[in-house]
Amino acid sequence: MKKYFLIVSLILVSLITFSLSSDDFVVATKFSGPNEEGYWGPYGPAFTLKDNVLIFDSSIPNAWMTLNFKDDFMEPEDYRYVVITMRADDPEDAQNILMTFGDIKKPIKDWKIKLKTEFTTYILDLFEFGLTKWGDGTKAEPDFALNKATAKKAKLFVQSIILTNDKETFE
Repeated sequence: MKKYFLIVSLILVSLITFSLSSDDFVVATKFSGPNEEGYWGPYGPAFTLKDNVLIFDSSIPNAWMTLNFKDDFMEPEDYRYVVITMRADDPEDAQNILMTFGDIKKPIKDWKIKLKTEFTTYILDLFEFGLTKWGDGTKAEPDFALNKATAKKAKLFVQSIILTNDKETFE
């Protein structure tokens, strides 16, 4: 009986500890193909996948690209930060690409990002930017999107996207 009680106690402690931990949601640590890791897509006419990187090309007329996260039941408060690693071939022009996370749509420059030609990791505070909902794939609302907006010819290279509550891990 004591063994049984000890085993049950250990299982309960493990379950409680596991339920209290805040794991990251890995959308992609690499973009090796469609519908990989934690994403569905990408969709749209203005992207390619090459060398495990998603490349968005704003030189294409009406350029757009969308991505849905495989967790379609995510709530806005589930993750505070987006950790995104990217670079641009023309950072000044690429700053005008419209980037969307959930219901927040802003040109990259308005996300407080200063793009570079080398891969750089940026941490975006979704609470600060006012995220109130994620996309809904059944209503053609993406979780992540890129749109040409006023960009002319820049290519944006996205290497990874991770949602987290622990930004210190990525700083």
